[in-house]
Amino acid sequence: MSLHIRVGPSLPHQPPDRSFKSVGEMLTDDLRKIILSGSLEEGEYLRQRSLARRYGVSEVVVREALRLLVSEGLVETERRKGARISRLSAAEVRELWELRILIEKLLTQHAVPSFQAEDLARAEGLLKAMNEERDPAEWLSINREFHNCLYRPAGRPRILRFSNNLRNMMDRYLRMSLGVLQHFDAAHRKHRMILAAYRQGNTLLAVKRVEAHLRKTADGVVAFLAAQRK
Repeated sequence: MSLHIRVGPSLPHQPPDRSFKSVGEMLTDDLRKIILSGSLEEGEYLRQRSLARRYGVSEVVVREALRLLVSEGLVETERRKGARISRLSAAEVRELWELRILIEKLLTQHAVPSFQAEDLARAEGLLKAMNEERDPAEWLSINREFHNCLYRPAGRPRILRFSNNLRNMMDRYLRMSLGVLQHFDAAHRKHRMILAAYRQGNTLLAVKRVEAHLRKTADGVVAFLAAQRK
């Protein structure tokens, strides 16, 4: 099966500056965005030769990009068949979300005491942009940066990268449910409550609200997936 990449309007309109990235990193970024956009079906195979021809790179570069995407959980390999878009069950999504909750509570615990005025201004701007956005892919992109803005002051870059890897796996399914259930307003209220706790410097309250927000989101996504796959 050859790969036909369907780059639709749900992909970001303004890709980040790539001047500092290698060809392999650029390829990995492009494939990650396409997978997260939902343009490729779960279980669809990613043929190294087709990708190498399409992007004008060697199969070695493609193989390394796919290896990185496997490490992020977006791609899985099958013996003698190659790499394909991973598919998670509702139970697996629930398990990964539980791990994400633990990690983001830890990041919040360390971030609140170090949160500065410029962090608050940035978070408020992102919150406003999210409230005005209704395209699921664009909303998720802003949502990711909002949460990263909250967590960066924790000074735990490795933990934050791991959290974002988990987010990569979860965002596909969150995008699907957002497109159907349109839970933007409920999420906005939760985000405002979290940011209010940060503004107050109340670590315990911020941790509690982050956990409540993520658990509520997880429940909605898992219920959506379970209903879709009956």
